[in-house]
Amino acid sequence: MNADLQAVPGEDALSAQLFRYAQDLDTLMQQHNRLQKHHQMLLQSLGQEVPSDNLLPNLLARTSPLHWITDQQGNILRTNSDKPRSRRLGTGMQTGKNIRQYLAEQDSPVVEHVLARLGLADAHSSAVQMQVQWVAGDSAQKILLLDALLMPVIQDGQLEIHWYLQPATQGDYTPLQAQTAFVHRVKSEHGALVVSPEGNVVAANGGFCRISGYSEVELVGRNTNMLGSGRHDASFFQDFWLELMDTGSWNGTLFNRRKSGQIFLGWKTIRMIEDPQGQVLSYMEGNVDISYGEPSVKQMEAIANTDSLTGLPNRRMLMERFKHYLADADLFQDEIALLFIDLDRFKPINDELGHAVGDLVLQEVANRMGKALLPEDLLARAGGDEFVVVLRGRKRVEMAEAIGSQIQNALAQGLQIQGRHLGIGASIGCARYPLDGNDMLTLLQRADAAMYGAKRFGLPFCFYDEGMDEADQPNLELDLWQAVDRGEITLVYQPQIRNDKARSLRGCEALMRWKHPVLGDVDTAQFIALAEKSGAIVHLGCWALEHACSQMRLWREQGLPEFTLSLNVSLRQLRSPLFLGEVLRALQDNGLSAQQLEMELSETQALMCVPGDIQHIQALREIGVRIAIDDYGISFSSLSRLNCLSISSFKINAQCVRDLSTSADARAISNCMIAISKAMGIEVIAQGVETEEQAALLAQQGCQVIQGFYSGHPVGAEALVELARAG
Repeated sequence: MNADLQAVPGEDALSAQLFRYAQDLDTLMQQHNRLQKHHQMLLQSLGQEVPSDNLLPNLLARTSPLHWITDQQGNILRTNSDKPRSRRLGTGMQTGKNIRQYLAEQDSPVVEHVLARLGLADAHSSAVQMQVQWVAGDSAQKILLLDALLMPVIQDGQLEIHWYLQPATQGDYTPLQAQTAFVHRVKSEHGALVVSPEGNVVAANGGFCRISGYSEVELVGRNTNMLGSGRHDASFFQDFWLELMDTGSWNGTLFNRRKSGQIFLGWKTIRMIEDPQGQVLSYMEGNVDISYGEPSVKQMEAIANTDSLTGLPNRRMLMERFKHYLADADLFQDEIALLFIDLDRFKPINDELGHAVGDLVLQEVANRMGKALLPEDLLARAGGDEFVVVLRGRKRVEMAEAIGSQIQNALAQGLQIQGRHLGIGASIGCARYPLDGNDMLTLLQRADAAMYGAKRFGLPFCFYDEGMDEADQPNLELDLWQAVDRGEITLVYQPQIRNDKARSLRGCEALMRWKHPVLGDVDTAQFIALAEKSGAIVHLGCWALEHACSQMRLWREQGLPEFTLSLNVSLRQLRSPLFLGEVLRALQDNGLSAQQLEMELSETQALMCVPGDIQHIQALREIGVRIAIDDYGISFSSLSRLNCLSISSFKINAQCVRDLSTSADARAISNCMIAISKAMGIEVIAQGVETEEQAALLAQQGCQVIQGFYSGHPVGAEALVELARAG
């Protein structure tokens, strides 16, 4: 069973308390939805802020002396020049012009770098704090020093960069002083807060003081856990911090406790604040009290039992309702089916296109699955990309597989998200009461086991049977950590050949394979994604580096000429303080030249590099290691933008290569990429080359190296020796 479905401590006591507070949770949710709509209308009628993901940007926009909105290139879209002070500061500001025209020349490189980082808001939506020198007026050329807070904001589906500016704070500049001044300017009934990386309050506005009941003097220097309500378990805060660190922001409802001891429900939007080099400075919060004065326990519990992203019941409500369903089924000798649903292909979408797109996918999936069910069926989000469906009554239970097919058909049509057509699927496992178990924990475990059975055998739907003892089901995450020591991980090598008549070996890419003792060959994309998620990628990457370099030494001893060995590296691995030392040791222990080693970063990961990552890459380049960009063309980034990584080669993505024979657009794109790379002195490798025609077209365009089934499948170390000698 998945860890995030384990019962929380004190679950029985909590269930009893919930039952006393609300005997009919269906009615309670209806009341909550009506109450939310009423609250939003009330706030709108009063001209107040309706809680939203853009709460903090909106609060800052109302009070900052100067507020500019630009696109990712710095072109001015809007200003707040209607404010008197803004008119004085913003003389000469015009939409359509680039903001760098109004900044001192020496600030331009830093601003360009920051805008490039903020342009990746789908992947990471942290804000940047800096100082800029602004050239005031058309002729006076007066230089004003301004504190600037740059924040990416998604507005009507488009990414904008919001600039909040104020005259620089007096005395020695510190970013926290500037943020304190920004927060103190927020004159609102809503709260604004600055919190240090250690979780201590740095500054609070009057609105937050009124909400919490504490004065700013009482708050500053104390940890925010002083506001804790005790209503959220450890898993909630683990998810909270993972999302905040991973995406740079967090939005949602949170129970807090006032100074009086009263518990209240608040809506928070939190942004990580960094300096231009990517160092975390603080966290800035916007807070709205949504407890409607004196909240009832029922209102607060209703919100606490709802998944904020999809509006579905969350795992706590699922467990509560299931207890009632079991009691009814036992009383009337009826049946229940529990369907455990895990989305297929969601992880790559979330990683490649960003969490904002991933959230939209989950919302649309929830909507489609809901439409495939009857009102009396229960659909809940268990966490992440996992959902649970509960079917009640003998007739519905007998239709479980057909209902599973309806859900899969609803998803099979594909999703249209922000102009992209995305494919998503689902693996479904089913356990039945009383056939497969008499309590929810057992049924969830067995439905989960059946779902893994569906994945293992390539089936869309699978019923639990006695042969699927959940104790025998592999825990892939745990097994992956032990796979190296058990000898289950191996390397294969795919040749890269020169795209000329000689077809000589340029090098090879080392690829990991995992043969699980129960599941057999595990899909590479699946276990690499799991390794990234769990952190095992650092352990695996270190093993691959040592093993591949050792193999290069053995090849040299067998008389093979020197060639390049490519290894995939993740940002997690790159950010390890031990990584550079591990690379040096692997090279020295095996007597290899650093020029023989090439580290590959995916284009998506390369675009997520912060200044610290770039320093690590430059350190590798300084010792002679080559840097390659894998899957170039997936994100359509510019080569000039990636060139700050000192790349030595890039690999044209396989989809572009696949379309060469049939698409003039694909040929034009590849021709353009190859021409630009030549001008910049960067080697080009085309991957996914499967036919002679594709190789010939690439040769005409000047592509020097090809990789794919046409040049050779991934093979073992001995087979590569034979291929190298034959070539």
